[in-house]
Amino acid sequence: MLLIQSAKRATWNLYNPMTDNVLNVQFKLPKKRFCGFAKGWLIAMNMNLVVTLINPFYRVKGKKKREDSIINLPPQDRNYGNFLHEQVIAAFVIKPTISVDPILNPNNCIVVAIYEGRGILAFIRLNKDTTWTYVDESLSFIQDVVHVEDKFYVVEEGGTLFSFDIISQCISNKQLVAQGIESDEVQKTYLVVLNDKELLMVLRYITFKDRCRVTTKVEIFELNFDKYEWVEKNTLGDVALFLGDNFSIFVVASNFSGCRPNCIYFDHDYERIERGYDKKPLHRDFGVYDIERQSFSQPYTSDANTLMEKTMQPPYWVGVPTFLL
Repeated sequence: MLLIQSAKRATWNLYNPMTDNVLNVQFKLPKKRFCGFAKGWLIAMNMNLVVTLINPFYRVKGKKKREDSIINLPPQDRNYGNFLHEQVIAAFVIKPTISVDPILNPNNCIVVAIYEGRGILAFIRLNKDTTWTYVDESLSFIQDVVHVEDKFYVVEEGGTLFSFDIISQCISNKQLVAQGIESDEVQKTYLVVLNDKELLMVLRYITFKDRCRVTTKVEIFELNFDKYEWVEKNTLGDVALFLGDNFSIFVVASNFSGCRPNCIYFDHDYERIERGYDKKPLHRDFGVYDIERQSFSQPYTSDANTLMEKTMQPPYWVGVPTFLL
């Protein structure tokens, strides 16, 4: 579902795009910029570069909040960023993820973040590290990061894929897993984990018109772990993907009323390229891509579109526990 900020800045709603309704539940969340979601936890950052793990489902409005629903990590190091103005500071962490739930398995929880405009990596191990470790620029311009089994996987624009381990305050066993897909078009590249062991890559081709960004084409590839190569997929069958740079996930469409199989739901996520608009850009690049028909449609009603355009922060995909449904 989409987590959408309400007119009251600290209050957020859950919107179901498959059934077009807002759930009768609200969340009281700190005033921070959310940049990731994994294992049921939102990952946020403030203007002091303090990264925070927040479990919104421990903080439902009107219910008793659990004390462990917020975990503050040490701040990122400003010396690693190129800070020209506050907008750059606010977007210092582009996409973070975690390896395991920090409450259920705190001693094995690792937070990995893509930071700043060059797409470089940093990580910290809960209960072990007091500062962030910054990976050298041999891994840079990273667009997405996921954790599969015991490894982290990172992908550059176009699909060049690397894997590595973290067992100390440095990465180890770094490997080139697959070469990218050559293209002259502008892409956003996403990784989606299936069944905790399979890996999909989605290439989202975009263009810019006036004050708007527009998605023009979508391609899907599956990683062949034996041959170390991406293999294009022409169908997802009964699967639907929900795509965003804060969080991407697959679902079996037949398990959810209104969910469209063989489709990709995507939102208007973070834009790293400064376009120099004369006016504030319009964040309207969201929709549903039908893989079989190779066509786009708008998933939201006009009321839902109005709600999202009034928010100060963009909406975020989150996986919702069944007790809220």
